[in-house]
Amino acid sequence: MRAFTIIEALIAMTVLLIAVLGMLSVIPFGFSGAQTNSIQIQAVSVGQQYLEQERFSKASGNALVMPSATTAPIDAGQSFMSNGVPAAAPGVFTVTPDRCVTTKNAGLFVSVYSCAVTISWTQSNATHSVTVQSYVAAK
Repeated sequence: MRAFTIIEALIAMTVLLIAVLGMLSVIPFGFSGAQTNSIQIQAVSVGQQYLEQERFSKASGNALVMPSATTAPIDAGQSFMSNGVPAAAPGVFTVTPDRCVTTKNAGLFVSVYSCAVTISWTQSNATHSVTVQSYVAAK
């Protein structure tokens, strides 16, 4: 009966260590993806808030309260350390409403408007944007 030698055991542990370290190297990408998704969800939420203001203004016929282009801060949530240094400030969303465009006259007294809000931000030296759109019927 033959048992493992010390050299065989060391080789097996080395192969196992390389496999485990390979799997651990993927974890930072998971955190980065989760943070990107979190920021995109925040962008949609900010866009929906401004879209509701835009729709309400159009439906009530009060064009004076239409939201204008603005910025909103990004909530970074839990920030992760990068080489022992806290991550940079997350920045701001740039919110650009389109002021509701007439898409169709649905009758003598009703028109259908397409309202959209575009939210853009910079993350990891790349510009991202998302557009939230809705329709409103108004007199």
